[in-house]
Amino acid sequence: MGIMDYFLGGKREEPRKAASGAPMATKPVEKPFAISTKFSALRLRTGRNSKIFIEVNVKNISPTKQLVSVDLGLPLNSKIGFDVNCNQNYIEKRLGEIAPGAAADFTVPIYASSLTKEGSYTVEINAFSHYIDYKKVLSQMKKKVALRAVSGA
Repeated sequence: MGIMDYFLGGKREEPRKAASGAPMATKPVEKPFAISTKFSALRLRTGRNSKIFIEVNVKNISPTKQLVSVDLGLPLNSKIGFDVNCNQNYIEKRLGEIAPGAAADFTVPIYASSLTKEGSYTVEINAFSHYIDYKKVLSQMKKKVALRAVSGA
């Protein structure tokens, strides 16, 4: 709606409809996603350079279309990481627009080094719903998953 339409009594435009017929999200939703994870191997081997894959699936359970990004975080100074040198403990994936009832998934490797110790490590997953672009956040959901590291000997 232009400025002249405002003064002349023009009608407001309706929210743009997505290809699926659902409008884009403009208000926060308490629980917009269902987040599920799966490891490709059940345990991470220590004592040598090894890796496993975590598959993250994000399903839009809200009635509106969502612009989605997901952050994954590992504990600091844990000697596990998203890169071969185990220096990168944080990663962000932008999944784009997800229609109501649809899902998007991605896979990320998690590496261990020869300095990784046995134990349980927490992988923190944050899913964000955005407004207009990735700078404005409408809603957020968190999930924590335990990753077990066992001796590779």
